[in-house]
Amino acid sequence: MEAELEFVARALHDTEDDAQTWDCEPDIIRDEFRLYAHAALELLAEHRQHNTSETKFLAFPYAA
Repeated sequence: MEAELEFVARALHDTEDDAQTWDCEPDIIRDEFRLYAHAALELLAEHRQHNTSETKFLAFPYAA
């Protein structure tokens, strides 16, 4: 999970127009993006849980 958090944080950081490279950013900036990434991953997990609980699977009698 920690690697996934770091990947998302870097991706969010890369979307900034005036951003430096990730490795050149101070820790306080990187920590801020890690918080954003953590929130995004929590929302994604909630969304997936909500969708899978309501998903209905249909069985087709033939193979397409």
